[in-house]
Order: sequence, then C-alpha cells, then structure tokens
Amino acid sequence: MPLHVTGLSHNTAAPVEVRERLAFTTPRALDEALTHLKGALAPLGGECVLLSTCNRTELYVAAPGDTDPDELADLLLAAHGISAAERADWLPYLEDKGGCRAVEHLFRVTSGLESMVLGENDIVRQVKDAFSRATTAGTCGPTLNPLFHEALRVAKRARTEMNLSRGAFSIGHAAAQLAESIHGSLAGRTVLLLGAGKMSETTARHLGAAGANQVLVANRTYDRAVRLAENLNGRAIHYDAFVEHLADADIVIASTAAPHTVVHRPMIEEAMRARSRRRPLYLIDIAVPRDIDADVGEVEGVYLFNIDHLQAIVEEEAAERRRRAVRAEALIREEALAWSARMKAALVATPLLRSVREKHRAIVQDGLTRLRQDLPHLSEDDWRRIEAFAAALENRIAHDPTLKIKEYAERAAVDGGETSEEIAAKMRTARELFGLDEAANAAARGRGE
Repeated sequence: MPLHVTGLSHNTAAPVEVRERLAFTTPRALDEALTHLKGALAPLGGECVLLSTCNRTELYVAAPGDTDPDELADLLLAAHGISAAERADWLPYLEDKGGCRAVEHLFRVTSGLESMVLGENDIVRQVKDAFSRATTAGTCGPTLNPLFHEALRVAKRARTEMNLSRGAFSIGHAAAQLAESIHGSLAGRTVLLLGAGKMSETTARHLGAAGANQVLVANRTYDRAVRLAENLNGRAIHYDAFVEHLADADIVIASTAAPHTVVHRPMIEEAMRARSRRRPLYLIDIAVPRDIDADVGEVEGVYLFNIDHLQAIVEEEAAERRRRAVRAEALIREEALAWSARMKAALVATPLLRSVREKHRAIVQDGLTRLRQDLPHLSEDDWRRIEAFAAALENRIAHDPTLKIKEYAERAAVDGGETSEEIAAKMRTARELFGLDEAANAAARGRGE
C-alpha cells in the first residue's frame, strides 16, 4: 500500500509553542489517539504509526489507493482534538511526504539525521516505542510492520558503519570524553564534583557511563548534594570539606555558581603532597566565571582544562559528525530506494504469485478428488496422510517458481530501474508461460461463466 507521512518538527516552520500543542505528552494520550486513528482508517483498510517526541509529531499512514495529504492532516489534528475551525491555523506548519520520500524520511528520522542533536541515540528508542504501541493497538499491518523493522535495521547500519553517534555533542559529554581520553579507562577512578547543578549532573552521568564508579559531590546546599549523590550512586560531602578530599580524587569537575574562583594553587599543592608522586590530578573547570585559578595548571602533576578547551572538542566533534552524516545520508537514500523498489516489485508480482499457487492448488485438489473416486476403500486416517503429503508436495513444487518470480521482480525494479508498468508487462509474459490465463478461462468455462 502507498505510504505517507504528515506532521511537524523543529525542522519545519513550527515554533516550540506549536510543537508543544500537537505533542502527545502521555502514554494515555498516545493510545487514545491510536484508537481514534484506527477507527478512522478501518473503512479504508489502512495502517498507521504515530511518532510523538518533544520536537516531533508525525503520522505514518499506509492506505490503498490515492491518499489526500489534506485528509491525513485532518486525521492527525482530529486525533489531538483540534477542531475543523482551527485547521487553517495548523496547515502552514504541517509537512507531507509520500512514497519513496516518506520511506527515506523515516529512515533519516530513525538514524538521527533529523534530530536537533545530530545522530542522537534516544530517537531509536522513541521510534521503537511508537512502533510497539501501534502494534499493540492493532494499527500496524503488512506494510508498516516490515517497514519499521527495516527502518531500525537501516538506522543500526548507519550508526555502526558511519559512527554517527560517536563524539561529544555537549560540554558535559566533552568533559567526560576528555577524562576518558586522559585515563584510557575510568573504571575505579574517583570523581569529585564541585557544584550540584544541571551541568554537574550531566557531566557526572557521562562519566558514569564511561566507567567512573566513585563520585563525591560537594555543594554549598548540602541537601542538594545529597540528592545528586543519590541519583549518581555517589556520596555527598560538606562543601567546606571538599579541600580535604582533593587528595582522593582523580578527576575534579568544577561547576559552581560562585562569582569568583574557589580552587586555589595552595590547596592543590597541599593535595599533591598527600598523593602518590606518580598519580596525576585532572581538573576540568566548566564554570563561567571560572572556579579554578589559572596558575593551578602550573603545579607539577596537575592538568587543568577549562570550558574553552571543552568547547573546542564539541566543535571539532560536531564538524566530524556532520562529515559522517553526509556519508550516512547517501547510505540511507540507497536503502530507501531499494526498499521502495522491492515494494513496487511486490505490488506487481503478488497477483502472479497468487495465481501460480492457485493453479497448483487446483491441480492437487483435482488429483485428490479423482483419487478418492478410484480408492473408496481407504480410511479417513489414510486420506489425512495422503492430503498432508499432497500439500507438502504442492509447497515444494511452488517454492522455486515463487522465489524466482520474487527475485526477478526485485532485480528488475532495483537494478533495472524499471517502472511498475514495465515489470507488469513482464509479469503478464510469465502468466502466459505458466498458462495461468488458460487455466482461468478453463475454470470459468467449467463454472458456466
């Protein structure tokens, strides 16, 4: 069935207040919308998947015949309870794609090429969840089911072959990446967080994902340090005591809201005297204004990095990710064209395959009927065994022609770039070779038609 996608995202002209209005923000709202869509599409025999994230709301529909994009827009808006009177206000923000363009769009979305953060991983989970909900709601069928499985496969290939999601894309991620590059492995390393704000938490989570399993949190508000430490499976310490723990840390992440520096050279010199001479200390200052005095980096065995170093990493990785994305786009376009060609081939090959199987089945059934007349003494048990053997034989006879027809149609569509009409003409030739039209005419004569 033909495929269409309609919706909006941060890549369309839709501002954030519009995206928020059309988002299905709870699982219940999403399930209710799918129920509504299922009822609306049932008379057409259509299928749908509804994808809704913080920056994207899209309705994927497969329905027989020509599909009017305006009707799909109405379906999506009605599923959100937006009245017909408001429709004109929304249409400028909605975008529609059909056929191969819709397939390529789904592959791009699932691979992270359409995400606000290029190549981000969370979209894969969101697409899986949307597909799972549609399957549970019964709105997925023989068109969308294999298509979404293919989208997830293509996304995995793009991410694996192009390293699409590798590299820092935030200051917190860059800090963790820097720490990991310094140590090789963060397993068993102790991280001291100065400050319990959002930046500290984000950085600590990236460090945890990289293997750091000992986290100390110091913050002027002790309760906040406790909450963050609990979230990170770490330990809170009183802010006034953080100097005493500098000697224990391998990495210090400083991100307080102090208007002046809080880590000074004498503190670090004392900490270094208490450490093993060969054990370096890495200080990563992500605060603005800075938390750590610049001359701290002059202490032997101490390595100081500030937000400018991290920003350079982010920009370098962003440029590299964009280069990888160009290669991923070519891969995805190729995959989308191949998928669309296979679907086009299936559309024209399916009637032929059905006719081949029907002819084989008719021959077998005719033979079984004659055999029953010739062998009336056989028991029902014997007939069940004979019928099972005949069915297995029928499947074996049909197997090779079925595969060859499928392979030929797909090869003609993918390699030859032939149109549906050209492939259909060759399928008609195949019908003549199999004598299918003669069999159909004979069957019709037998029925007195």
